[in-house]
Amino acid sequence: MRLGAWRAVAILAIALTGVGCAGRWAYRQGKAEARKGNWDLAVARLTRALQYDPSNIDYKMALDNAKIQASRAHHHDAQKLLAKGELEKAVEEFEIASKFDTGNQAFAADLRLARERVKAREEEKQQRGQFEDRARRAAAMRPPVPSLSPRSPVPISINMPDASLQKIFETLAQLAGVNILFDEGFRDKQTSAKLVDVTFQEALDQLTFVNKKFYKVLDSNTIIIAEDGQPQVRRRYDESLFMTFYVQNAEAPELMNTLRQMLQRGGTPPQLALNTNLRAISIAGNADEVALAAKIIAAHDKPLGEVLVEVEILDVRRSALRQYGVELANYTGDVTFDPSGSGSGRLRAHLLSSLNLADFVVNVPNQLLVRFLQNESTARILASPRLRGAEGKQTTLRIGTEIPIPVTTFTATGAGTGQAFSPATSFQYKNVGINMELTPRVNAEGEVTFDPIAAEFSLIGADRDVGGGLKVPEFLTRTVRGTLRVKDGETALIGGLVLEEEREAFQGIIGLQSIPILNRVFTAPKKEKSDSEILISLTPHVVRGPKLSDEDLRSFYAGTKETIRVPSARPPLFSATEDPNAPAVEVQTPGAAVPGGPGAPEPPLPTTPPVGVAPPAPPISEEQAEQPPPPVEGGPMASTAPAPPPVPAPETPPEEPNVMVLFSPPEVALKVGDPPPPVSVIVLRVKELVSVDLAVTFDATALEPLDVEAGTLLTLDGSTVSAEKNLEPGRVRARFARSGPTSTVPSSGAVALMRFKALKPGPTTLVIESLSLITPRGRERVTLPGPGRVVVLP
Repeated sequence: MRLGAWRAVAILAIALTGVGCAGRWAYRQGKAEARKGNWDLAVARLTRALQYDPSNIDYKMALDNAKIQASRAHHHDAQKLLAKGELEKAVEEFEIASKFDTGNQAFAADLRLARERVKAREEEKQQRGQFEDRARRAAAMRPPVPSLSPRSPVPISINMPDASLQKIFETLAQLAGVNILFDEGFRDKQTSAKLVDVTFQEALDQLTFVNKKFYKVLDSNTIIIAEDGQPQVRRRYDESLFMTFYVQNAEAPELMNTLRQMLQRGGTPPQLALNTNLRAISIAGNADEVALAAKIIAAHDKPLGEVLVEVEILDVRRSALRQYGVELANYTGDVTFDPSGSGSGRLRAHLLSSLNLADFVVNVPNQLLVRFLQNESTARILASPRLRGAEGKQTTLRIGTEIPIPVTTFTATGAGTGQAFSPATSFQYKNVGINMELTPRVNAEGEVTFDPIAAEFSLIGADRDVGGGLKVPEFLTRTVRGTLRVKDGETALIGGLVLEEEREAFQGIIGLQSIPILNRVFTAPKKEKSDSEILISLTPHVVRGPKLSDEDLRSFYAGTKETIRVPSARPPLFSATEDPNAPAVEVQTPGAAVPGGPGAPEPPLPTTPPVGVAPPAPPISEEQAEQPPPPVEGGPMASTAPAPPPVPAPETPPEEPNVMVLFSPPEVALKVGDPPPPVSVIVLRVKELVSVDLAVTFDATALEPLDVEAGTLLTLDGSTVSAEKNLEPGRVRARFARSGPTSTVPSSGAVALMRFKALKPGPTTLVIESLSLITPRGRERVTLPGPGRVVVLP
């Protein structure tokens, strides 16, 4: 027992000694890393040392100091990253610094500020991605042009022959319940007015147009009539709106010139200003001019099409050399006169008498060479670059070798008769190989036109002596230039270069060529043959085509050649919708026949002819219209004729759908791995929309649904929208319900925004399986669109 106890004590002592040694070793490693400035490793080593010996004060103090130093180092690195704009990395460093020194409030505050900056940048990036949605929301808002307060205007029928124009305007204003003023330059005249079942605004527009007047709403209860055709009067009353358009795709200077040309009408043109740095165009003009400018910019500021061009280049070069036979080292013989042995041939005259054959030296061929040489080589170069170019922008491809070409210039030195020219040689480099320039254009049908297209194929040739011992290379060049139009995905051969060259040389003793056997033995023929062929093909793929909508292809009314007038630029004269069931108001003057509405089922009711002209009647309510009007002495009678009783209409077929649905964009390009753009479901001409039920199907192997959210048509006025979503393979289901008031004005916009993740390259489709638009009247009849197209790029 005693021996076993001693063994246990020994084992325990050894274990404690090992733990102590491991702790001291980790402590020494931590201190060494701290001296090097590697504070993260120092913290790790000291933490391990403290784990071995938790009660060691030295270990704990060293660890606390290392954490503080590491925290300061990470905080310093975070500040440098913050200055560079690398916010995400700065946040990571701030987080590490705060973890090392949890009690440092300054570090925690810096971390919060960095996170807020990251969040603000993400929100800004998201806002930039939603520029089109914000632009549509801004365009849907009415301009701040004054309009009249809501009234209960009723259809008006008026027949006032040979009456004062001012009295006619006053009568209309009295019926509508508004005040009317006349400009100091207003000229009254006698005219006739006969209008049947028109609104107050329609009557006002027709009378002012025919009589060359115009009106202006001053406030919610007052309008003023002024003379038209006088620029100074127009400038006095026309509204002046200011709006800035931020050009996203078009060239801002060109768009600026287009606006100047289109907005140059009679009178004073609007003021335009261009900011080239922001690519922004500011306009100051009336509501019609600003609205016309917005339509022009929307039609021209379209994203440029993009084309991905697959270029295949095949360059094959073959050469063969054959040289064989027997030849002499030297095919020349000569006799040299050299009596002195010096090789100069000079001697004194008195030695001429002693000349003999020994004074001549004869040189004959003394070497015989036998050649058996054959060389064949083949080089094949295959390149397959892919070029991506924007519409209308030139794309250049250069494949080849830069060859230096000497260029000599002469500079005059000295003056007068002593003037001389000193040469200076420099080198210019020429690209020998394949040079291509492509300018793609994409039309609305998806065809790609390369206009222009230029291709140059060049090879280096033999050297040519240009004098003075200077040799420069020759170049064999073929150039193709023109216009090419192909379909999306169609391969076109744009050109090739075929060059064949054969050379044959003969070397031997003269006369042996004609001797049958010796011409094969004592001659040395040399044959060289080389050919080169280059073939290039183009295959364009439309990445993004022209984004044209039905609105872009449709014409719109813009007034006359003298005055710009855009109906959608101004709000209705009355800010509330007129009641179509209100009874009509008829106004007559003596001797005038009672007008009947066109297509009325019954003849008009007879009225008592008035004697004179009386002040206009006050606004008539629906209850007052059912009572017979009292006669007015000494003036015309203003009576309200009750609407005829409704005639039962024959049974009609069901109402055709009046709400259209479409995808926006109709074709979207997705790339595997890139953030997906939204696909919108747009409805046209719907009012009082309460909720939307939507189901969209697609190929589950090509797309994966990520999210679906309510569109701007449901959230434009700030109403909260409840959402029920169901994302499953091959189908997206969603239900959105508004909680706010509905709009009685027909509106158009997006009811749903969907995002998909691309799974595999290739084309696929989106199909609206079902769509229910719920209004207070029930379910709207809709016309579903055809399938939307999605192209997934690799």
